[in-house]
Amino acid sequence: MNINDFAAHLDKAILARGLAYYQSGNVVSLEYDENDGWIADVEGSDDYTITVSLSDKGEILDTECDCPYDWGEYCKHQAAVFYALKSKLKSHKIQSAIKTEKKKSLTEVLNSLDKQTLLSIVLDFSGRDRRMKEELLLRYSEKTDTLKSARNVIRSTINPVTRRGFMEYADVSSATGGADTVLQMADDKIVSGDILTAVSLCVIVCSEMMALLDYCDDSNGYVGGTIGDAIGKISEAVSYVQKGDDQIFDIVFDHALDSMYNGWTDWRMELLSAIVSLCNNQMNRDKMEQFLSQRQNAENEGWSWEYENRQLQKLQYEIIKQFEGESAAVSYMEQHLDNSDFRRVIIQTAITDGQYEKALTLCLHGEQQDRQYAGLVKEWRDLRYTIYERTKDTPGEKTLGLELLLAGDFEYFPKLKSMYKSDEWSAVLQGILEKLESNDRRGIYVKILIREKLKLHLLDYCKKHASSILSHYQHLLPEYKEDVGALFLKLIKESAARADGRKAYQDVCGLIQHYKKASGKVAYIIRDELASTYAKRPAFLDELSKL
Repeated sequence: MNINDFAAHLDKAILARGLAYYQSGNVVSLEYDENDGWIADVEGSDDYTITVSLSDKGEILDTECDCPYDWGEYCKHQAAVFYALKSKLKSHKIQSAIKTEKKKSLTEVLNSLDKQTLLSIVLDFSGRDRRMKEELLLRYSEKTDTLKSARNVIRSTINPVTRRGFMEYADVSSATGGADTVLQMADDKIVSGDILTAVSLCVIVCSEMMALLDYCDDSNGYVGGTIGDAIGKISEAVSYVQKGDDQIFDIVFDHALDSMYNGWTDWRMELLSAIVSLCNNQMNRDKMEQFLSQRQNAENEGWSWEYENRQLQKLQYEIIKQFEGESAAVSYMEQHLDNSDFRRVIIQTAITDGQYEKALTLCLHGEQQDRQYAGLVKEWRDLRYTIYERTKDTPGEKTLGLELLLAGDFEYFPKLKSMYKSDEWSAVLQGILEKLESNDRRGIYVKILIREKLKLHLLDYCKKHASSILSHYQHLLPEYKEDVGALFLKLIKESAARADGRKAYQDVCGLIQHYKKASGKVAYIIRDELASTYAKRPAFLDELSKL
């Protein structure tokens, strides 16, 4: 897209609004920056900044606007700036326009100032911007309380956008800016070898972000992502500790056990997992295992407790594997096969080692134990099928393959077919279709009809399920072209009768386009019929007129 022909590429409504903004003088500044390209400020319901990067020939290489519009590729503010750029470049070549509009970089300006002036500027700006003041103290003051300053930096971006004890969705991104700054400093501390401070900074970030979760709309995941980043840095920092460090272990361990993580099992487990390597100190290991034992022996609180218990067992497995070896860790898994993660590993290992009887027994026990969890039962059955394949147990493959197919897994259809001779398959297929016709799971019945090219059966299915013709008509052509056309006409009329609103009218017009493509017939007859029938629906008539 070129700055001279952008109008051909933008939505007409966006283009019209952008032109109105441009003509009304809403593009209040337009300057060139060496790093960001053309930068413009546009006034609207709020003030927005737009960047545009152009090639020497005027191609728009990249453009962004910081407004919240996300319904299309370009917004009205960008359109307004495109108009402004096009006008500016009419009387200048791009390079001469750049030369005219280019401003001094901030580095150039600051380099030209003396020390006293620079000090005055810093004091002036930090006096007006609490975050800047706290960040400067955090980074450069040797006497300041680093952890207190870090907390102040984090809160300096939270408090300004918190209103009446709540934070809106649109403000969450900027609210985490202070936490991001502290995490950057934690990175610096890791590089310099100050692991204790790095870990302490990350723990503060976690604490502040966990508190923020209680009163913000984190639908976009900014807060959760920041917590995940902080825990990741804790794990990275601990990896540089050569031996069990009691202080670092206690900081992370006590933080992980805080009630703020009740209900947030994964984060708690990630924190504890980050300090497993510090359990080479017996005192640390005793603390960890005492906690694991207490939690595992707590009263069963339902599914959430079962999930947490599995994670606790996995953490215990990590400790045993790291400090007692692989053999002891496997033995621990064997003793806790109620944990589906352990059962899965043991079954897969047994299959790899050719211990098929052991693997088969574990699969069958798993199916019984986890019968209330369809996903796990399916997994154990898939593994059992693998065992039948490896052991050439054809009867087992046929029986289980049919069960899995009827349960909704189409993957087993070609496998099942390959196990029958052609003269046997017809009867088997008929039996499968009879069972699925009235109890089709996940569209298996239709998939089989299409794969086996049973077009007459597929046509009957489409007659019973009117809307399905849209998805399946191509599989009925060319033999049933007339039938396809008739089914489309029926669907179009039924959809038109139910339509209420422009979106529904557009859908009807879409069906007419498919009808024309599928049947090869002209569309104006049904279009005119609908226009006559619904003459009092101007929005419908408008959409029909576009055909």
